[in-house]
Amino acid sequence: MDLSFSTSAGTEQSWTLEEMADWAAAHEFDCVRLAASGDADPERVLTGGADRIKDTLASRGLYLAALQAGSSTGAPLQEDSALMDRNEKRMLRIIDAAAALGAPVIVTNTGSPYRWHFYGMPSSPPGNPTDHVNEVVALFKERFTPLVRRAEEKGVKIALDTAVRMGNIACVPEMWERCLGAIRSDHLGLSCDPSHLLWLHVTPVEDAIRLFPGKWYYADVKDCEISPQMLFRQGIIGNWWWQYRVPGRGQLNWGTIIGALSECGYDYVICVENEDRGVPGLDGFDIGRRHLAQFLPTKRKKWERRHPPEYGGGLTTPWRP
Repeated sequence: MDLSFSTSAGTEQSWTLEEMADWAAAHEFDCVRLAASGDADPERVLTGGADRIKDTLASRGLYLAALQAGSSTGAPLQEDSALMDRNEKRMLRIIDAAAALGAPVIVTNTGSPYRWHFYGMPSSPPGNPTDHVNEVVALFKERFTPLVRRAEEKGVKIALDTAVRMGNIACVPEMWERCLGAIRSDHLGLSCDPSHLLWLHVTPVEDAIRLFPGKWYYADVKDCEISPQMLFRQGIIGNWWWQYRVPGRGQLNWGTIIGALSECGYDYVICVENEDRGVPGLDGFDIGRRHLAQFLPTKRKKWERRHPPEYGGGLTTPWRP
């Protein structure tokens, strides 16, 4: 597995593409995941900007592991149909841009017209009037089928982000099953981020990973810390009883997590995300990379690499819902 980090380049709020690539190479990353903005905005890529990104990364011994698409407002599933139409068109362009860049994966959240309340009122049985699960899965099938078909045409894989609070229905094992079962395709899978599973109490996270062999197409990872004392004071409705950390500064066991991914046939990229208040910015990315590297086999030197590694599943028993 190679080591990556999540960033943007070429926007007013970020560094230049060259500055980003220089830092990544100097800190022993193998590749990067770029947000679909700035230099990696699909319109810029598709009007002649692909070569600059590829050449800049390659000259530093790097490659583009994935594009990051979709946010709480940019994801395909929204309450407003006009916004859904706009976001769907942009996602199609992002898929085209990923193909032009040679990035084999797009990571995106699904969106949700009910944000993270699609299960309805707490402690209510399935099928109650506030339960929207069947509705959002049907909407997912309607809106993501054209995206998956375009991804199939372009040779790109869509990996669904597993975060929840941004408004995303593919956030727990039950909903992973529902979404993957709604659109059966080798080009639709999941992006692994165990930090969300820990605070959602979907544990052991390794067992959740093992439920979906062959469907992990990316791993954009954070750690998580839970404070029992603050949980006691606030209960689950509070905000401070859990917080994200970079790998190595939380409570997850990265040796067993990487082992579970390997058992599922995953052999692509481990991508560090940094939402750690304690070590913001580049220092956090560097800490996360160094912690994860100890659990990976001795890596080939960059100048010995000829092609990006293969990715995705490989088990003889594929995932079934």
